[in-house]
Amino acid sequence: MARIKANTESRQRQIVEAARKIIATRGMEALTIREIAKEVGISDGDIYRHFRSKKDILLLLIEDIERTLLGAVDRAASEKREPIESLENVLSAHLSYAEQRRGLSLIIIGETLRLADKDLRKRMFEVVNRYLARIQELLAQGVRSGQVRPDIDLGAAALTFFALVHATVTLWPLNDSSFSLAKRHEPLWKSYLAGIAVRDMKS
Repeated sequence: MARIKANTESRQRQIVEAARKIIATRGMEALTIREIAKEVGISDGDIYRHFRSKKDILLLLIEDIERTLLGAVDRAASEKREPIESLENVLSAHLSYAEQRRGLSLIIIGETLRLADKDLRKRMFEVVNRYLARIQELLAQGVRSGQVRPDIDLGAAALTFFALVHATVTLWPLNDSSFSLAKRHEPLWKSYLAGIAVRDMKS
């Protein structure tokens, strides 16, 4: 029984990864059950043994993105660093991960939010809002510890943090991935820090 479950989970993972690849390379319009099956090397019927519909595949893909986004924040927060250091680590982790995965997660977020399917859009909005709430909490901790300016709008600062990562990763392939995302971490962080930190934190 355990072996059957493992095989099922392995096949589901293959299917989800195929969907991720298709979206990243050809866009959401190209994502069909037939194209996913072709990418995995199985029949359409094999797809339906594991998922009822394309929508279910996308929902599992969104769950995977949620683990990635929130996991980076949670790991940074659990290492008992100062809030500012945790935020910098989140930025670094996301840029490094995006470079390893060719920016797929953020591409998929953008593609999903443009879909007509209200359930998928709602689910992705939930993921992004949960991410923003975690970033906002780190910023609030920074205010309480005296590292972050108390006069800033925490919601706007969290959104700016997300937009900073998203814009950098989006522009990356347009430049033929000619620069290292991980190496962009330091100048991006310094710019962001200059806007949120109390005067003696800016450096």
